[in-house]
Amino acid sequence: MEPRLTVCIIPFQIRNDAFCVGTIIDGNDEHVLPSRSPDVREPLDVAAEHLMTASTGHPPAYLEQLYTLSIEQRDPWRIIVSYIALVPPNADRPEESLVWQQPARLRLRRNTDHMLLDYALVRIRAKLGYTNIAFHLLPRTFTLTDLQGVYEQVLGQQLDKRNFRRRVSASGIVTRTGVLRRDGKHRPAELYRFTSETDQSTYLTPPWARSVSHS
Repeated sequence: MEPRLTVCIIPFQIRNDAFCVGTIIDGNDEHVLPSRSPDVREPLDVAAEHLMTASTGHPPAYLEQLYTLSIEQRDPWRIIVSYIALVPPNADRPEESLVWQQPARLRLRRNTDHMLLDYALVRIRAKLGYTNIAFHLLPRTFTLTDLQGVYEQVLGQQLDKRNFRRRVSASGIVTRTGVLRRDGKHRPAELYRFTSETDQSTYLTPPWARSVSHS
């Protein structure tokens, strides 16, 4: 018997200053990761993007293939191709069908969903150290406090402010905009943007990935 192919996405977004994962509620009122079977000859990356668009009303800001699971104990035999999908802040849509929760508070029905979520968290946390992947979880301009907050939410730990700013400055991944932002009664903070020329996160996906289909 031929295996059943499924595309699954693990969507992440910063919501109310918390790092959250998006799930859907199935017919048993339980949380599952969004998934679908790709159409005939549909590239897998395109299927994942369509799944994200159907779930949120817009494509992901960042999409990366995570892992492929082969589940032979099930009938039919299943192959699951999973993707990390990052959603920019303030990207809500009225037709959004996802329920957002912090990963530590989430209870998923499927064991495979647990496995994929755990590995997605490992991947994202590792990539914070050598790519600009945090760019996709922030608005176009941000303060260094905003940036540190995203790192802390994703890593699940507090970071030393002085050391964090020194490392960010030395890495050259951000650029001053010369614009100040005032939050309440606090002293105005300078806004930054990512230096797009050093965004290495896009290097890990081949440029032809979206257009390739197999005959």
